[in-house]
Amino acid sequence: MNRFSQALKEKDFVVTVELEPPKGTDLEPLVKLASDLAKRVDAVVLADNPRAEARLDPVMAAHKLLRHAEVDVILTLTCRDRNRLALTGQMLAAAAAGVESLLLVSGDFVNLGDHPQAKPVYDLDSVQALQLAAKLSQGQDLAGGEISDPPAFLLGAAFSTQAEPRGAHLMKLKKKLRAGAGFIITLPLPEAAPYAPLRAETGEAKLIAGVTLADPAERERAAALVKELQAAKADGVHLALPAAQAELPAFLNACGL
Repeated sequence: MNRFSQALKEKDFVVTVELEPPKGTDLEPLVKLASDLAKRVDAVVLADNPRAEARLDPVMAAHKLLRHAEVDVILTLTCRDRNRLALTGQMLAAAAAGVESLLLVSGDFVNLGDHPQAKPVYDLDSVQALQLAAKLSQGQDLAGGEISDPPAFLLGAAFSTQAEPRGAHLMKLKKKLRAGAGFIITLPLPEAAPYAPLRAETGEAKLIAGVTLADPAERERAAALVKELQAAKADGVHLALPAAQAELPAFLNACGL
């Protein structure tokens, strides 16, 4: 059992943080940051071309962190950038690198990123990607081919509390849970109020509330939201500071974590 899986079972409140691979090949700053965070969080979530911006492949970054930062890694994979063949290959590569937890998402639309001319893939949606990962764990690929030494993944998915129509998105959430998602990370919450109604929808799966600090100057407001979520008995928080991820340790301090 990996550290994050154990935390989900044993802790009332888990803490994850989002880290972005570099726009380049130097992984040492990322390793140092992850090392600084390792004893303070239950896992780091490695983003996959976040905001549809091209970055270093997260599987390589995960391999480096697992070897040198002594931190548990949740690897994000997007359906936007890969067909089922590539997703299968990345999942198997991740398992070979030691990754035991996956967060499978559709991914932001390419027109929001730095390569708006890119062609999105979406061969599988996020539900089907979860089904693929579960099938690999059973020793088969989507074509029915045998997988030797199958991986054993803890699977996660994302959910937006603000997406409309809400009924359709809740239905997709249920599909994700049936496909094997053991934890759900919400997209950034603007306030704590949406958490409790959504928690009632996720059953035994843990619901981790996303809190993004878009502007480091708003640290106190975001920290207050984290404390509200703790008071509301949330299963955990997922913290992101995309504009300045090096300040995540200070953000954790502000949150009392």
